[in-house]
Amino acid sequence: AHAASQNACSRTCVMSYANALGPARCATGQWSAGRSSLGRARGGRGGRTVGTRHRCVQPTALFQGFPWSKPKPAPKPPAGTTTESLHFKAAALVLAVPTIPTFVNAEPVLEAFNVTHSDPGNFLAIADVQHFSNVIGTDCFAVIALCALFLLSDASTNERLDSATYQRLALAVVLYSGANVVGVASGFAAGAVTGAEPAPSVLAVACVAAAMAPAFVCSASAITQYGGGFGEAWIRVKEDWAVVTDLGDVTDQGGYLERYLKLSFAASMIVGGAFAFSPLSPLAIVNEYTPSSQFIQRAFGLGAVFMLAPAQFVLLDAARRGRLGGSSFKKLNLSIALAIFGIDAMTIFTFAAAQALDPSTDALAQASGGIYNYVGALAVSFSILAVYLYQGVFAKK
Repeated sequence: AHAASQNACSRTCVMSYANALGPARCATGQWSAGRSSLGRARGGRGGRTVGTRHRCVQPTALFQGFPWSKPKPAPKPPAGTTTESLHFKAAALVLAVPTIPTFVNAEPVLEAFNVTHSDPGNFLAIADVQHFSNVIGTDCFAVIALCALFLLSDASTNERLDSATYQRLALAVVLYSGANVVGVASGFAAGAVTGAEPAPSVLAVACVAAAMAPAFVCSASAITQYGGGFGEAWIRVKEDWAVVTDLGDVTDQGGYLERYLKLSFAASMIVGGAFAFSPLSPLAIVNEYTPSSQFIQRAFGLGAVFMLAPAQFVLLDAARRGRLGGSSFKKLNLSIALAIFGIDAMTIFTFAAAQALDPSTDALAQASGGIYNYVGALAVSFSILAVYLYQGVFAKK
C-alpha cells in the first residue's frame, strides 16, 4: 500500500509538471506514457503493474519555454555596400573635375560668373585680384569635401556608415553641397529678377549643380539608410553643439588639444559666418554688391561653416576618445592642413599682387579689414595649419 501511494504521488507530480508545460506538449509526443521502473519491478515480483509514469522523450523540451531559450535577435544589416563605396568614389571624381583644374586656371570659372578677370601673372585691376582670391579660396574647401567623400567610400566598404563619425561627415557634405547650389541659384535668380549685373550664367548654375549633386545624393542616402534619417542627424547636431560650446568639459584623452579644437571650431564658425551671411566681407580688397561678386565672396564662408567646421568637430570627437591616430582622422587632418595652406598662399600672393598695382585711395574705398586684419588672419591661420599638419603626420592611437 505504501509503494502504491508513492507511485501515485510520483505520477501526480510528473503529470502536474507536464500539464504546466501545456497540453500541446503531451499531444505532440514530447510526453508519452510508459511503465516506471518501479512498476516493472513490482510487476516482476507481484505479477502486476503498480503504477504508470509519464516520461519525456526529449528532455530538452522541458526548457523550451524558459527565458534563456528565446531565439537570438537577427544580426544588424551591413552599414554599407561595395556599390555605395563606388558611388562615393564616383561623386568624389565628379567634384574633382572642376576643383583641381581651377587651382591651375581659374579664368573659366570667372568667365562663367561674368566677373572681370585677367592673367594672375599680370593683373590689370584691383577688382580682378579680389575675384581671383575669392574663387581660389573657395576652391580650397572642396579639398576637405573630397577627403570626406573618400572616407565615406572607405566606410561603405567596411560597413561602418552607421558610425557617428561618418554620419557627421555625410551631413557636412550635404550642407556644403546644398548651400553652394542654393547660393549660385539665388545669384542667378537675383540677376534675372532685378537685372543686376554681373550675375551667374546658366552655365555656372549647371556646372555647380552637376559637381555637387552626386555628393549630395550619396551622403543624404547614407544618412537616411544608416543614420536614422535627418531627424536623428539634427538631434546629433544639438548634442554636438552642447559639447563644443562647453569649454570646461574636457576629457583626459583630449586635454589641451580638445580645447584648441573647440576654439578652432568657433573661429571657423565666426569668421566663416561673417563671410557667408554678411554682404560686407571681413577681409576684402574691394567689396562689390553684384550677384556674382556676392556669391563668390559668400561661397568662401559657406565652405568654412558647412565643411571646415564640421570636419573640425569630427576631429574634436576623435580627440575626446583618444582616436586621432586612426587613419581616417589623419587623412582628415591633412586635408584641412592642405586647404588652409592653399588659402594662406593665395592670401599672400594676392596681397602682393594688389600692392604691385599701387592702387589709389579711391580704388580702395570699398576695402574692408585693413592691414591689421590681414596680418592677424595670417598669423592665426599659420598656427592652425601647424597643428593640423602635425596631427596628420604624428598623431598616435
